[in-house]
Amino acid sequence: MKTDIRNRKKHISITVCILIVGVLSLGLTSCNSKNKKNGSESDETDAYEIASPVYPDMPSHPEVMLQNGEKDNYEAYNAALQELKDQPEGYTSGYDEYLRDIVPVIFSDQKGENLVFSPLGLYMMLGMTTEITDGSSRQQILNIVHLPDLLTMRSHAKSIFQANYMDDGVAKLILADSLWLNSKNTYDHTALDILAQEYYASSFSGDPASDEYNEALRKWVSKETDGLLDSFTPSLGFDSDMYLTLASIVNYNGKWTSAFQKELNKNDTFHAASGDVTCEFMQTDSVYRNYYGDHFSCVALDTIENGTMRFILPEEGMTPEELLKDEETLSFLGSNTWEKTEDYAGIYLTVPKFDISSDLQLQDKLAELGMTDAFDPAKADFSPLNAKDQQLYISSIIQDTRVMIDEEGCKAASLTIEMIGAGEPAYDFYFTVDRPFVFEIVSATGLPLFIGIVNDPS
Repeated sequence: MKTDIRNRKKHISITVCILIVGVLSLGLTSCNSKNKKNGSESDETDAYEIASPVYPDMPSHPEVMLQNGEKDNYEAYNAALQELKDQPEGYTSGYDEYLRDIVPVIFSDQKGENLVFSPLGLYMMLGMTTEITDGSSRQQILNIVHLPDLLTMRSHAKSIFQANYMDDGVAKLILADSLWLNSKNTYDHTALDILAQEYYASSFSGDPASDEYNEALRKWVSKETDGLLDSFTPSLGFDSDMYLTLASIVNYNGKWTSAFQKELNKNDTFHAASGDVTCEFMQTDSVYRNYYGDHFSCVALDTIENGTMRFILPEEGMTPEELLKDEETLSFLGSNTWEKTEDYAGIYLTVPKFDISSDLQLQDKLAELGMTDAFDPAKADFSPLNAKDQQLYISSIIQDTRVMIDEEGCKAASLTIEMIGAGEPAYDFYFTVDRPFVFEIVSATGLPLFIGIVNDPS
């Protein structure tokens, strides 16, 4: 059965998204009722929506309150953030081990090219897939995420969503999931309800051969990514025989706590893997957190209430690809704090503006880590979906990702389809990112969201 969700195109947009394209069967019953999301009526994009999640309450950032002529209620705002972050102890257990396994595999065959990957996007997709698989198909996925059972996976995924959720008018970090059903099939509500409640997944039903249903998918992606994928979404579409498609979006937007001044930008040389290129560099001086490993140095730029971006520069003579095989580096990527060094210093920082994207086929990468049965029609076990007379399997898992930084901040997104002082300053040192480097975007809870290599920012 051919189930590739879209006609592939090379251009990828700002948002990273992971979708499971599916010859999967989900036990849901179609329903024509229209749903509300966050208390508002569904718009025309939701013409095929049969279930929608209610996201956590998030008050506006105090600065937004002031702009709207309201009282800047910092106490209520901080209390709401704390409530979301107050999750059961150990809710990220297994994530570090998952990261240490997946990163070297994803970046293993890079040869001087840019690449960006969302470990969180894939993690949430794998979590959703455990709900509709069983037997060795499920166990192989649980092995990759280093969790003992389905209930632990479910609990961790929900806590990760809540602890990292941010949508206050200044910063954004939303994990948007969805299921796309074929209205010609009969489904059971059990799996749908679990995915909606535990993974905040919207559910849609329609004829995959219709232009209207395909357009509903594109509108959903555009809405959940704030239009960041609009240059990419025209290529999205279902195959007429699609049984189920799962989609997972990571939508990240963070503003630097101290913006770069555009007038200080300069064109200069970046020593790319393929030879020197000229690109636009941003410059600033401030007190930054900085880290040192045996084979790298790092400067961390904080964003307003939305985590950190780390610029990780390999030692001279070492490539980013080699660095991402280093045990110390892998431990650092997964750490919120690092026991060896966490200093603050006055730094004159020079970094290139960049806008990079990647198009990853993840089946072989996951198979390398032991997830094989779900891709094999003869071995795949999708029995929780109760799809009689259907030989279900995952035909592909694709992740498209884009990350961009400028003077104001960082935007990143992922679509996974199974188918982010006065006077002359005194600086402790200069940190100039003028050769290939690694970057990491970390949420406010310290969870790695995006990891990438920039070999050529031009």
